[in-house]
Amino acid sequence: MDRIPPDRDEPELTTSEPPAFPPQDALDEVLYDYLRRADRMDWSPYDLVDQENMRSLARPERLSEQQLGAVKTVLYVEDHLPGYLSEYLRIMTDPDLPEDQYIINRKTLHFTFRWVGEEDRHAHVLERYLTLTGLVAPEELDAEMLLERKTAYTFPYTQVEQGFIYLALQEKATHLYYRALARNVGDPLLQAILTRMGADEAHHGAFFYDLLIKSNRGDLDALSRKISAVAADFTMPVQSNLTNYRRQVLGLMRSAPSYRHGDVFADMMRAVDRARNTFSRDSLALVTPELTPFGK
Repeated sequence: MDRIPPDRDEPELTTSEPPAFPPQDALDEVLYDYLRRADRMDWSPYDLVDQENMRSLARPERLSEQQLGAVKTVLYVEDHLPGYLSEYLRIMTDPDLPEDQYIINRKTLHFTFRWVGEEDRHAHVLERYLTLTGLVAPEELDAEMLLERKTAYTFPYTQVEQGFIYLALQEKATHLYYRALARNVGDPLLQAILTRMGADEAHHGAFFYDLLIKSNRGDLDALSRKISAVAADFTMPVQSNLTNYRRQVLGLMRSAPSYRHGDVFADMMRAVDRARNTFSRDSLALVTPELTPFGK
């Protein structure tokens, strides 16, 4: 029996989906390294802001009003965790996702939960610092944090890889900013806090850098183009949510004059360039701030 030729005017149906991102082998390797390092880098807000350090190190009177405002802005950004976490969970547990992407997303949440916990640690240590030094009354800070926290946060990307590039830039920006701010504040205890926070942010950035590069090792030129596209529209998270955000962002910049926003993009591109030559661990390493002893 002769086959009936297909109707040439009827488009062929396809059920193919784009491959899940990141690839399973890259995620497993990078996740293992991240969680192992995170255990070694662990620290407690109660160890940093305790009675002994308050007596021997804290010099809150050395902060200018502008620097105090910058520290409070950093706290508001770090403390927006109900918004961050609920948005990440909404995106990564969407029941309509293809099954292979859903499985990958669930494994990625091993990183996300640890990451969010470390960001919560930053908010906690800054809150303790501001209130126990007497810089801000607890009830005043509670009211300000409540106001900033209640604004809705919407993640700016729906495509997984673009979202990871954005997060890589975001974590590098916070790492560089905390390092710059620590150079300019005169309180040794706050310097120690910012150094610890900066090390965490560098570690988070390393996860995304490493994952993106290993996932794209077959075409790093394409990765460079994707990074450029995301960087062109990059803004920090909740920047548009902050009350009087232009004033707050201006205060951030003036309090850390050595911070340069362009360094964020440049650093990520250097990492990709290094990876073009070798895929050794060294080629993927971020410059992480040293964990210097308290005081000078």
